[in-house]
Amino acid sequence: MNVLEFWTMLFKYFFQKFFYFFLIYFTVLIAILAASDVFLRLPVISSLSTIPKIFFLMMPLMAQFAIPIASSLAVQIPLGSMYIEEEIISIYYFSKAKKIIYLVTFIFSLIILLFYVPIVTRFAPKSYKSGKQLILNLAKEHFSNLQANRFHTLSSNFTIFFKKQIKNQDNLEFLKLLLLFKEKNGEQYIVNASKGYLTNEILILNDGFIQNISSNSSYISNFEKTEINLKPFLNYENNNLGVQDLKFFTLKELKKSRDNLKLADKRNCILEIHKRYAQVLWQFLIPFISLFLIMLFAKNKSNLLISLFSSGLIFLLSYILLNTVKSLSLTSEIVAIFYYLPPIIFFVISFYFFNKKIN
Repeated sequence: MNVLEFWTMLFKYFFQKFFYFFLIYFTVLIAILAASDVFLRLPVISSLSTIPKIFFLMMPLMAQFAIPIASSLAVQIPLGSMYIEEEIISIYYFSKAKKIIYLVTFIFSLIILLFYVPIVTRFAPKSYKSGKQLILNLAKEHFSNLQANRFHTLSSNFTIFFKKQIKNQDNLEFLKLLLLFKEKNGEQYIVNASKGYLTNEILILNDGFIQNISSNSSYISNFEKTEINLKPFLNYENNNLGVQDLKFFTLKELKKSRDNLKLADKRNCILEIHKRYAQVLWQFLIPFISLFLIMLFAKNKSNLLISLFSSGLIFLLSYILLNTVKSLSLTSEIVAIFYYLPPIIFFVISFYFFNKKIN
């Protein structure tokens, strides 16, 4: 075997291993994440036939989380095994081998981006919105099938109890209701009513009282008639495609809406656009950062735990930083810079210590 054949074989080895492990870990992660999401929705699922629909509908959104972790593990697992088999010496002592591993990682990152970019900019937001709409519809259907004389927790902030239910063509009628709910501002309420009518997402209550049990100035108030909008309790996000629901927007929709919004909303829209770009930058750099970290911390024994820990740490840091930058009280132009600085700084620092070690 000549030198050229050896380097070609080394390139093929890493290329095949990266994608082999990526497909394994991506499949496992997407199955776990999507199944976990379905499990959380079980209280509002009245038919087993809807479970596969929810599972596949939420897969693009779950892929947004699975791809970064899977791509990190795909790089670290084969390199970690080379430490155990003492084959890593070729990376340390041959500059050509280092260049090959850089090249394979670069190509691997670019190919992963071909799938990741459409998910982040288009499919994940659409999946998120469609999934929320489906959950809302299931919750409405579940509401009409509730059993009397039982407490029903329709969401983490809404519980209902009633003595009897009467189904009409246009609405549902409940007799002797008890409601326990919590609003987004933290206010908690107990509502008792003799009758209630459900029309669309509006629950109309007659002859009862409402008690506030969380504010500093607690009160009890009687009413002859009052209305409660159930949409915030059946669906955590506002279902309409409003400015507050930027995560439901595709990148194309964000750019289209940017110039038609008020100043404060325009700032959020611009930052959401930069957030999507920063997600792509993180994904491009994650395989390189994973490469540097495994070369720094791998041991001459099982490195699976090190790979899992470092991959999880990278993803957790990227997720936290991407979701907290917007809260900075600065102009949108300056805040946008902080979306891009962390992945670049993380990349430079990890490369510096990696380069220092192997030299």
